[in-house]
Amino acid sequence: MLIQNISNAAQVAAPARPAGNGGPGGVAPEVAQTPAQTPTPTPAQLQSEVSKINSALQQANKNLELSISVDKSTNKQIVKLTDKDTGDTLLQYPSEAMLAIAQGIDEFQRGLLLKQQA
Repeated sequence: MLIQNISNAAQVAAPARPAGNGGPGGVAPEVAQTPAQTPTPTPAQLQSEVSKINSALQQANKNLELSISVDKSTNKQIVKLTDKDTGDTLLQYPSEAMLAIAQGIDEFQRGLLLKQQA
């Protein structure tokens, strides 16, 4: 993290770029890089990995359990980490609030679609 005095902000040099033949002054133009696409795992592969994680948690003497499910109202995947002793959800992605927002947006869009068709 760079912390500077406001009076020194004008004196900050631009970050160095690798030399190249791409543009004026020998500066190479920036090239957009596309992320490598990974194949979507099958439900069986997901279950296998979740089982591996749960067995590692059990070996570490943690009373935690990881689960992956699909929310029926929004059709989104839910990842939960729960305490096996108490049943409390320690972490959840997406959160209950985000699922409620997504459901509200879906209902709103369906209502607009019905009004447009009428």
